[in-house]
Amino acid sequence: MRQTVFLLYSDDTKFVADEICKNIFVNRKFYSADNTLTSDLLKEMASTCKGECFYLIKTDKEILFPNFNFYYSVSEWDRQYMHIWNNDTSVRLFDKEIVLTTPTNYTDTALEAGTVSLKNIDERIYVDPIFDIIFLSYDEMYADENYEKLKYRFPRALRSHGVKGIFEAHKQAAKLAKSPMFYVVDADAIVVDTFNFDYNPHSVDRQSVHVWHSRNPVNDLEYGYGGVKLFPTNLLLEYTGSPIDFTTSVSKSFKVMQDVSNISAFNTDPFSAWRSGFRECSKLASKIIPNQDNTETEYRLNVWCTKGENREFGDFAIMGAKEGMEFGTTHKDQPELLGLINDFAWLEKRFSS
Repeated sequence: MRQTVFLLYSDDTKFVADEICKNIFVNRKFYSADNTLTSDLLKEMASTCKGECFYLIKTDKEILFPNFNFYYSVSEWDRQYMHIWNNDTSVRLFDKEIVLTTPTNYTDTALEAGTVSLKNIDERIYVDPIFDIIFLSYDEMYADENYEKLKYRFPRALRSHGVKGIFEAHKQAAKLAKSPMFYVVDADAIVVDTFNFDYNPHSVDRQSVHVWHSRNPVNDLEYGYGGVKLFPTNLLLEYTGSPIDFTTSVSKSFKVMQDVSNISAFNTDPFSAWRSGFRECSKLASKIIPNQDNTETEYRLNVWCTKGENREFGDFAIMGAKEGMEFGTTHKDQPELLGLINDFAWLEKRFSS
């Protein structure tokens, strides 16, 4: 007989709770302002339970149950234990009568104090969600090659190609995505061997945009420029704000991930190198990115404009950086002109003139 399944959520974890409920049948959801399991909640759960036992799923992170059926039955001699799986307290199984008698023994406070009687079952009963990977390409020289490399390691990767405008291309990527969050990989990105697209954000970060560092092959800077990004799908689909640097404004929360995800190999030809320097330094110099650290920004601008001349097409990257810094400074209060940095036809015309 399937046991009763309850789920605990808060305002911050409601989105995670909804995703879990799409995956399994939950008998009832219980609200807690801080997602904490209290004795009062435990008593209410036990009183509501129609069977002998009940499961509780905590919504600290999204989890999926492809094979587990919630049929596990507690032995008579194990009723006093809170059962967990794989030494993980995300899913807990309680005996109803024991909880009704001593609810304070099984709260989160008791768990943190180490006083809960636990019985671990050495089995992994859930999996983490797998987020879609969308590869964005337009006219990049090695886009096909980079996509094949990505696809070889991660067969689930999809491609959006030829959509005019970076903002529009990301919107199209969000339409392709079937998962609640999705990764974006730029066409000039060479993903490093240590990056596996397996990050599962905590519930409070599920509506945050995550950006990993990338390595610049011209000047060796390592920061978010050109890095792999993880977007909340619904926020990007609904976004109607500024298209200039929407990565930092799609969500109220922006999270920088310090690990290097890829090499941003933009220096494949003169125009691509120039375009990359121009676009990035226009954004840096205009300070359009929210909450920029001015000292850090000035340092990055200086490196873009001075370092790497002897690297492949480094002179064009520096040329673009200097012109972009001037453009961004001049038009910092003119968003309609700054928006031109996302118009590749306009950029090519400017480069050729």
